[in-house]
Amino acid sequence: MLNYPFQDDRIKVMKKYKIVILLVFFILNGSARNTHASFCLTLGDALKKVDSINLQVLMANARLNQAIARISEAQSDLMPHLEGIVSEERQTVDLRSEGIQFPGVGPHLGPFNAFNARPRVTLALFDPSAFERFQAAKKGENLSEAELEKTREDVLALVATLFIDAQRKEETVKLIKTLLDRDQMSYQLSQDQYTEGTGTSLDTNKLKSALDQTKYLYSQAVLQAEDARMDLEAALQMPLDEPLLFLEDKVLQKILEKNTVTNFDHATNADMVLAASQLEARKADQKAAYADFLPKVSGTADYGRAGASFDRGSNTYAVGVAVSVPIWEGGAQQAKLKEVKGAIKEAQANLLDAAQQQQVNIAKARAAIVETEYLRQAQAQELQTAQKSLRLAFHAQEIGSNTVLELMQAKADLAIAEDQYNQAEASWLMAHIDLLHAQGRLRTLVKKGDYL
Repeated sequence: MLNYPFQDDRIKVMKKYKIVILLVFFILNGSARNTHASFCLTLGDALKKVDSINLQVLMANARLNQAIARISEAQSDLMPHLEGIVSEERQTVDLRSEGIQFPGVGPHLGPFNAFNARPRVTLALFDPSAFERFQAAKKGENLSEAELEKTREDVLALVATLFIDAQRKEETVKLIKTLLDRDQMSYQLSQDQYTEGTGTSLDTNKLKSALDQTKYLYSQAVLQAEDARMDLEAALQMPLDEPLLFLEDKVLQKILEKNTVTNFDHATNADMVLAASQLEARKADQKAAYADFLPKVSGTADYGRAGASFDRGSNTYAVGVAVSVPIWEGGAQQAKLKEVKGAIKEAQANLLDAAQQQQVNIAKARAAIVETEYLRQAQAQELQTAQKSLRLAFHAQEIGSNTVLELMQAKADLAIAEDQYNQAEASWLMAHIDLLHAQGRLRTLVKKGDYL
């Protein structure tokens, strides 16, 4: 093989070009990855979508329909009951079983035919137990409505958390990819320096270890981002293999800021409404338990044909009123009353706890908003500094006073600053979501649809 005088210089130049090409490839590869997503999604879109399709909401809605059906079922005890009776028998009778004895006449009668056909109406004239059960069923409907609203609010807060978590994990992947490109370039340069005799194997081994560690972190970040994306898609009932592109919603952020400054001193969230509905339902059960001790009055009336057969009989009727008074049923009524009294005490404690938890959660959310706002401002300053440093690094690279590795390090510093700012932004956004959820206004904001 012939060796030309300029061959060594050419090899050095090619190595430098290889590093530049590698840098360009990393940048273009990262851009290609970012544009791979096919479905664009904002937080507002996710909240609007889940509010109408979530399975938990559908199940809660089904429970509400069941509660409405129970109202009609309880109301039926207060309505007239109509039944038709038609019977025909051939029978014998022993008069002694009825306490009848005629002198000189045998006690045995029959066989003979007995026919009866008549409608019968039964009406509860005074039934406090049935009336209170009807009232309790209506309270049960209110309870089911409160459960449905709580489910909707909780699902919205959950989806907001899943969206922000998936978005952050996707941003973490981009950050570690930039760090991986930096470590890959550092290791490649150390290998070239070691080959040229200007570096040591110890430095190369250290950089190789750092590169392997970053590769591991990158693979973990990719898996975590994939899991978070699939959790969000499952909540939204989207195909689990559909790639997502998370978009920032500036309009939603402005609305959140506007709602935060509004003071809601008497806000009532879904937990408090549910706890109050549970207490009202238990009180209605107590009234129904007390009503079981009261007498009941019912009236009956029937009219129809009775005799040996339809053509050998006459029309008869019966009208009557019956009064029943519960005296002793083995202690079941007393035990039921004791049970509902205990349930009322539990519901009262639950309502008090819900009110206290609401105030605590509102205070925590407001404090978090203030804290994350300061953090956002600080990270915004850091981001501007990193952007300026990258511009200076590019300029230094153009005039030849900077190395490719230093430029890559500036790019990595910018990626770290962007990730820290994104984390502060996510914490700020989640604090606003928590405040709306604590005040019971999250679904109200979504239903307005001003920004969707």
